[in-house]
Amino acid sequence: MNFFESIHFEGTVQTMTGRRHHYRIANPIRFFIFLFICVMVLVFAGFSVLNIGRAEAAAVNTYAQVSVSENESLWSIAERYNDDVDIDTREVVHEICEVNDISAADVQAGDTIFVPVYQ
Repeated sequence: MNFFESIHFEGTVQTMTGRRHHYRIANPIRFFIFLFICVMVLVFAGFSVLNIGRAEAAAVNTYAQVSVSENESLWSIAERYNDDVDIDTREVVHEICEVNDISAADVQAGDTIFVPVYQ
């Protein structure tokens, strides 16, 4: 006799009319599999609804070629080209540095850089 065969689930449910119904789980293995699947569906639905662990929805479609003006920083350029997209400006600045193989301190007025445009 294994663990599942030794477990007997019995329950009594009383209805509004006062009648009692007795229920017994005939196959505990199927019952546990059913519960596991239900829990997994609920967890998946919760993650979907709450957007926990979501992937970035914004995708780079194009790169804009930008000439850096006087007193302009990578931060202001990143905000100007990606203001209406829900993405962190720090990530855009990092992407600008990677694409152009520069650091933020290397940018000077008159430089031409490529800026990712997320949509």
